[in-house]
Amino acid sequence: MCALALAAFAGAGFCQNVPAEKAPTEQKAVAPKTVSGRLEVSDSKIYYEECGSGPAAVVLIHDGLLHAVTWDGVWKPLCAKNHAVRYDRRGYGRSDAPKTQFAPTEDLFALLNHLKVERALVVGNSSGGALAIDFALAHPEMVEGLFLIGPVVDGMGVSTAFIERGEKNMEPLKTGDTRAAAENWSKDRYIIGEGHDAARKKVYEVLAENPQNLKYTGEFEIHNSRPSNSRLGEIHAPTSIVVGEFDISDVHAHAGAIEAGIPGAERDIIINAGHLVQVEQPEILMEKLEPFIDLQERKTVNVPTEVLQTYAGLYDAGRGVVTIGLEGGHLTMQVPGQAVFPLFAESASKFFLKVAEVEIEFHKNAAGKIANAIIYQDGETLKAPRMQSSP
Repeated sequence: MCALALAAFAGAGFCQNVPAEKAPTEQKAVAPKTVSGRLEVSDSKIYYEECGSGPAAVVLIHDGLLHAVTWDGVWKPLCAKNHAVRYDRRGYGRSDAPKTQFAPTEDLFALLNHLKVERALVVGNSSGGALAIDFALAHPEMVEGLFLIGPVVDGMGVSTAFIERGEKNMEPLKTGDTRAAAENWSKDRYIIGEGHDAARKKVYEVLAENPQNLKYTGEFEIHNSRPSNSRLGEIHAPTSIVVGEFDISDVHAHAGAIEAGIPGAERDIIINAGHLVQVEQPEILMEKLEPFIDLQERKTVNVPTEVLQTYAGLYDAGRGVVTIGLEGGHLTMQVPGQAVFPLFAESASKFFLKVAEVEIEFHKNAAGKIANAIIYQDGETLKAPRMQSSP
């Protein structure tokens, strides 16, 4: 991730994944056991699976086409280090179809309570991303962080072309031909990027075997009383967004609005991927998700406000000015042309971001005044003297 462009202070608000050689990930000899169950909520039974253990609970919310099997490619590596949870939303996969009105946020709330999960990092794809956002607004105390993949947000519209594309893909359902509709979606160039034939095959097979996924309308769903796109500024959970390069422009627009609306949100573009990144490129997705999970697990300490006030000011980073602010009792960090990112305290003088591997440490001079800040990112170190105009 590259939330801050320290070298060039680029104005772009997002980054692109750059392929890099990585050391092989250590594999566990025995995969953690997956336990499944059905939770009865009002008049429906919701199918869920959980596995693994660890300091972080990670809950996965699927998109509006596939059900929880969309996470098959990341399930085992997630279970190896975390308590992972995935479930089929009502009307999808192995869960019952809704018969009366219900709130998807309360289904998730009930499931996490049933599994004794007090706080979780919520991962959502597409409409699952919209649900993750809705849940963060409805139950902020339960959200450790948001990791959104090709997300959309409630209250924001879509283009006529987006609607017509969906109608065309669904056209065979009018004659009961679910397999033709499944084929249409599997061949959709926005859903799966070029060259991912195995992913395309999986989409077709899952939809052909689960035609109820194609027929779900969402007519019984109850959403938050106010549209979520007007409330994004209320979300203070660390938020990372990834979008496939070939995803449809409407999704890119929604993702951009989410990034702009949630304070400190960070966005990456996944090269050669469409809408279902977790199906197309699970390894690349894990390269993004694992560090984000680790950052949420990192321990923090409380630093008195009077100490934080001494750090607030302007710091000369050579090609630009780093602004350290104080908002609501927490430090923030900003470089020119980019968002304001909240800082979290590792110690009384060292802080870090929760959306990227960036650290900043403040140093005093002989007189006991803050003289400079040292910024660490991606193996680079940048010394930023405090400017005289700072308070």
